Amino acid sequence: MSEQADSLAMIDLDHVLWIEYGDADKEPLVLIEEAEDIGQSGKAATVTRNLARRAGLPAIVVLWRPSEQPNPAALEWPDIEMFRVKRAWPMPESEWRRMTPLEYAQLLLRVREWPGGALDEWLFRSECAVTSGRRRRRR
Repeated sequence: MSEQADSLAMIDLDHVLWIEYGDADKEPLVLIEEAEDIGQSGKAATVTRNLARRAGLPAIVVLWRPSEQPNPAALEWPDIEMFRVKRAWPMPESEWRRMTPLEYAQLLLRVREWPGGALDEWLFRSECAVTSGRRRRRR
């Protein structure tokens, strides 16, 4: 029995996994694994990636670096200086994209406006073309 108990695994998703969804239809759009940016080269997101794969949703990993300035919306908390973002699923990226808070906010707003094909185009960037709702690798 102890061997079986040793094989049990779970992950605490409290304040680590975010789900961006459409306000009108409550449909999930993107799974986001986040953590504070302390200069680390990566962030483990295996469970989030597997959840995204099983749910048929894209997933990104986001690292945020706090600013020395207070957050204007909540002065007791620091503002965000910058974000590092990379795709976790599908086609995981190895390089981080650096974004300002404004760029990251614009990304989250655009995600809500895009039909599935345009979301795929952002997620796949140059690796894929989206045609008639189906993904195809570019040559």
